[in-house]
Amino acid sequence: MVMAQCFTRDTHSFCLYPFRLPFFLSPCLFHRTRREYFHLYRCLSSSTNNAQVIPRNLHLHPPTPPNEDPLAVGPPTTEWVTVRSYMPSSDGQTTAMEVPIKYCKSCNIWRPPRAHHCRVCDSCIETQDHHCVWLNNCVGRRNYRYFLTFVASGTVMGLYMIGATLAHILVWMVRNDSTFGHAINVWRVPFAMFIYSVVIIPYPASLWAYHLFLMGRGETTREYLNSHKFQKKDRHRPFSQHSILKNWASVIMRPRPPTYMQFKRPYKHGDRRIGETTKVKNKKAEKVQEKEGGLEMKQLNESSRGSSRGFQGPRGRGPINNINNTPRAPSPKV
Repeated sequence: MVMAQCFTRDTHSFCLYPFRLPFFLSPCLFHRTRREYFHLYRCLSSSTNNAQVIPRNLHLHPPTPPNEDPLAVGPPTTEWVTVRSYMPSSDGQTTAMEVPIKYCKSCNIWRPPRAHHCRVCDSCIETQDHHCVWLNNCVGRRNYRYFLTFVASGTVMGLYMIGATLAHILVWMVRNDSTFGHAINVWRVPFAMFIYSVVIIPYPASLWAYHLFLMGRGETTREYLNSHKFQKKDRHRPFSQHSILKNWASVIMRPRPPTYMQFKRPYKHGDRRIGETTKVKNKKAEKVQEKEGGLEMKQLNESSRGSSRGFQGPRGRGPINNINNTPRAPSPKV
């Protein structure tokens, strides 16, 4: 049976099929869109999943007594905890290392190790890697694998696009005994997609390689960048298992932890775990200032000023000519 070619401008594919199919039934289109749907699914999974937000107001400090000096030293906000280290010791015993934990004044909690407060999300994220501006979400403990799969699928899709479009042009050129320039002139859209893929693929590929490098070291992006503030001899990796394969397995094969915050459940009165964000607090403070007329340029009442005029600026305590009336010693005669 003679195989009919699918070299049509509608399908933009070079596959062979026993008979011509409509554009929406093309098998090559089906396989291509299936990869795009998988990439889109990973993108949505990374951007919509909870990155492990830690609840607020779990460790509230007692209120300051009104009679206490406001400049007095408050409770400590930094402590040290001991974690198990996988660094091999000379005597074969289990080693340990101290890591700092900090108190978050915005969330009123003691953050666990490797947790950080995100200024964009205004929440503390467990094992935070970074805040991705493309996903508009933090990358943390619960969605790091989704983010890694999203970057990897983007890289694979870019390589697939380069190979498919270039093979499309070369196969048509060979079968029609044409030149490469004429093939580009005929198939302009595949050539444009080839150029686009070549230009755009270095970003996801380098990002994928960078995160594979971080996973092999057992560090997050924040830990790796903050470690460069110290000298090389003072840099430590307490959470590394000192094996690239073990570090990869600890991230890829670990179970996905349950979320601390059940955002889909109805709010119960008295639940303080969500609390007010910094943005909400600032907006409330601005509304109060607007109602009161501001803090500095606030008009005085008529009873206090004795006049109906508004704010007239500072007033001197006495006449201007008597401000600097300190007697001076006579200048010595030469």
